[in-house]
Amino acid sequence: MTDPATLLSAAANIGDRFEALLAEARVHDSGEARVAACLCLTIAELHIAVIAVLRSRAQSHAPILVRSMHEALADLKNLIEDSAYVSQMRFDNADQALKTFKGFKNDPDMQDEQEAQNTLAEWIAKEQGTFDELREKGFKPLSAAGKFKKAGMVGEYATGYRFLCSFSHSDLNTLIARHAGDRHLRFTDMLPPATLESVLGMALTLYTRAVETLLQYTNLSAERVKAAIDSADDIWPPADST
Repeated sequence: MTDPATLLSAAANIGDRFEALLAEARVHDSGEARVAACLCLTIAELHIAVIAVLRSRAQSHAPILVRSMHEALADLKNLIEDSAYVSQMRFDNADQALKTFKGFKNDPDMQDEQEAQNTLAEWIAKEQGTFDELREKGFKPLSAAGKFKKAGMVGEYATGYRFLCSFSHSDLNTLIARHAGDRHLRFTDMLPPATLESVLGMALTLYTRAVETLLQYTNLSAERVKAAIDSADDIWPPADST
């Protein structure tokens, strides 16, 4: 079994190589390309965060970040397949923002805050305009399941994504696995090495798939992207240290 320090070092090394590749990229001059690049950069940052959490005392919370990587990848694949998907993202963003802003505006504790009420009214009007415009064009809210299905990742939604979701909510099985001990409760226990390797492997796979999409919206050559991915394959998985 490869020790956790070696696994984390290897994952960080791959992250450094991918970041060097990202630094070389020049994004195509379109709004859709810039949104795609932002999704890829978010996945890259989440990979950094995964490693940081796995190096902390709260390792069992790292899968929550991997879940966000997975959903961002689904959005990225949808956008690359259809540039109009950015309008779906705008619609879903307006839908969620309206629910949030209206919730604050209607909060009994906010009724005497006139300045906040005025600001919220402005925000609601702006988002309502976007929502109404796109709804008239036929857009409807797209669930996470729908997003994965549209991206051709329905199998991943039913397996990996749902598994990662269990770490994001107060899932009873996860709570027991995280904290239940023999006649005591556990706090900040480290993940079993095999689990840590699995979480890192999932994060790296998602990151690699995001890197593969760079060809669609940047000036990077296929040769340069392939070289970076090949170098990652040479590093992961690291050799068994036992």
